[in-house]
Amino acid sequence: MSSRYRVEYHLKSHRKDEFIDWIKGLLATPFVLHAVSHDEEDTEDLTTTQRVKSQYAEILKDVEQLILNKIEFDSRNQSNDEEYLNESSLGRSRLNLLVPSIGTFFTPLPLEKAFLWEDSVKAISARRMIAPSFNDVRRLLNTAQIFHFQKQKKLGPTGKPLKMVTFDGDVTLYEDGGSLVGENPVIPYIIKLLACDICVGIVTAAGYDEAGTYEKRLHGLVESVYESKVLTTEQKHRLTIMGGESNYLFRYYETSSELCQDTQLSSTDEDQENMVSEGEGRREGKVFGFKPVDRSEWVLKQMIEWDEADIKATLDFAEKTLNTLKRRLMLPKEAPIMRKKWAVGIVPGKKTDPSTGREYNVRLSREQLEEIVLTLQSTLENFPPARRIQFSCFDGGNDVWCDIGGKNLGIRALQRYYCPGSAIDPAQTLHVGDQFAPMGSANDFKARLAGCTMWIASPEETVDVLNRLTRD
Repeated sequence: MSSRYRVEYHLKSHRKDEFIDWIKGLLATPFVLHAVSHDEEDTEDLTTTQRVKSQYAEILKDVEQLILNKIEFDSRNQSNDEEYLNESSLGRSRLNLLVPSIGTFFTPLPLEKAFLWEDSVKAISARRMIAPSFNDVRRLLNTAQIFHFQKQKKLGPTGKPLKMVTFDGDVTLYEDGGSLVGENPVIPYIIKLLACDICVGIVTAAGYDEAGTYEKRLHGLVESVYESKVLTTEQKHRLTIMGGESNYLFRYYETSSELCQDTQLSSTDEDQENMVSEGEGRREGKVFGFKPVDRSEWVLKQMIEWDEADIKATLDFAEKTLNTLKRRLMLPKEAPIMRKKWAVGIVPGKKTDPSTGREYNVRLSREQLEEIVLTLQSTLENFPPARRIQFSCFDGGNDVWCDIGGKNLGIRALQRYYCPGSAIDPAQTLHVGDQFAPMGSANDFKARLAGCTMWIASPEETVDVLNRLTRD
């Protein structure tokens, strides 16, 4: 009989990634058959390690070729090459047959080279009791993506170098519920990306229609960009925030206070103090921070075509579903349901401890969050107005939201906003985030539709991948 852990793990299909699990299964065979030393001698152990390393590398080279085959197949499919499609098995790539849920690959992935690098650092092939894990494969894919972009940079004019990097916020740039303070080690790498003429966007689920809240969460980054001596004004303006998945766009700006003098003369001292308290920076005669970009300048055509009635009906239905779940799961009354223009969600509130009189945050359990988000997702998928638009359901660690739109749309909007004439290619786009596992409850998942991705597990891991990505 399986252990309780294994039973529960296999029931949680929404937490899995079929492609990573498939690679993990391939690597399990040489581990089981060959990762055992028959002798205590060091020479025998070294021989075993080399044999296992060779087999791991060979398998990953084969997967690398399957990815190349899929890229070629998808390219021909888009060009309607009927002869090629007829020759292919059932009109599908080999990788699609092996992993039915596989998505799109925008670039080749040098998996063999990535494994040899990872193995040199973490000695994966030297392990005898622990087979290559989910996290091993996840990090391997990240390293392969880094190697690809490093190669493109070296190719010069003939390559397709990285042009845009986007980030999730919580657990990617800073701890869950935290903010980007000036001492955060990720900031110098964001500055370095901007200095290399790479556009940087923070694509977050946090949805606010004013810049002040974002400036408070990212105040360390805003001040570092302002103080930077290596960035030009044009490079600074390449820093943006896409909020609410794909609903609000803000761009970094700087301006001399004198330019705003006419408008400030009509403002009271109290009005100006409120502007500063909302997050806007003022220093050395300059005003700096984020300013909203008019929706008409960046919104995608498919989003414009959505019917307002469908959007309202979707949010109304999602709100009704959340109220039903709140009663069914007997959630605390201190966890209110919040409605915004483009989103609705259930959020943690505060409760007072009767013995001490102190307030503390109400927390929802992992099981409650997963029940809410999966029920909300499946319910909306069968709701006709919701099927005519796009929505995203996800849990943020202690809350659950339904947003209109998705990160794929937010990233595509940025690709067009930065290059209006010819949008940035998905093969030259990279999104870094922590929520890629389940389609129903992780909002970074849809980013895979718009560009290359890196699945990280902590802000420290983000720093590590950026260090390698920006290394000369």
